[in-house]
Amino acid sequence: MNFAAELSASLGSLAMRGPAGLAELLAHAVVTALAVAAAWGLWIGNPAAPALAVLALGASAAISIQSLYWTWLPHNIMPGDRLPLAVLALAHAACWTIYLRRSTLADQ
Repeated sequence: MNFAAELSASLGSLAMRGPAGLAELLAHAVVTALAVAAAWGLWIGNPAAPALAVLALGASAAISIQSLYWTWLPHNIMPGDRLPLAVLALAHAACWTIYLRRSTLADQ
């Protein structure tokens, strides 16, 4: 989650990026808020937190892939690095989802 860096990099040129850039930045903010809420829920032991964390992981992977391929915000990603980074984002989300599902089943 690099929302703060993304915000500071694009804030000065947001007017030039238009409504699409603002919508993308707001979508990234919503996913960041969802991930923070899920992390806090896991930290305090909320029973619904694993489900929220799985949702946040999926949303985070989707936003990561979206910003690799279709973005209005500034990024320094080489074109050849996009596919490996997309696969890595999916694998990261999948591994954590499997962990959360197994730990939730073990707690029952």
